[in-house]
Amino acid sequence: MSSEVRISGGYLKGQTMKTLKKGNYRITMEQVRSSIFNILDEKIKDCNFLDLFAGSGIVGIEALSYGAKKVVFVEKHLPAVRLIRENLKKFGLENRTEVHLDDVFTFLRKNPHETFDIIFADPPYELGEKIKDVVKYIVENRWLKEDGILIIEHHKKTEILKEYNSLLLIFNKNYGETVLSFYGFKGVNT
Repeated sequence: MSSEVRISGGYLKGQTMKTLKKGNYRITMEQVRSSIFNILDEKIKDCNFLDLFAGSGIVGIEALSYGAKKVVFVEKHLPAVRLIRENLKKFGLENRTEVHLDDVFTFLRKNPHETFDIIFADPPYELGEKIKDVVKYIVENRWLKEDGILIIEHHKKTEILKEYNSLLLIFNKNYGETVLSFYGFKGVNT
């Protein structure tokens, strides 16, 4: 089963894409997506973007719509991966993307074949404190470029790391129950 969601910005603004109706999926709200790309502003242009816990892929597809050079999607549920691929094909974006059918924690424990300017992670809220492992693996395995930005979308009650090695929480932005936490490396984005 699928439903549709509208792309909120960039050159694909107003286009619709399919999303899963069934399962434990929470689509990043349009207001939150708009805020992410307003905050990132010019940093999104020509960047390498990693979309973790990609779900529908809406955030990564919007990153492409705003001018990202490449987006890598990581999602462990096959129906969601199929929909991401279908939507990428619909918009002719396959040549600027990679889609990995993989558990995010397994994926992040590997040595990266490339690093990213922006990493967006939207884990299920029930992941809770395990979200700290996302930060840990990104830093320890060097997934994020030195001047890169890590954004984690999480529930307001979830405790997150304020600092991990040289990665610091720069700021939070609240949207009701949802919080966006932005990280950068000491002395670069702080």
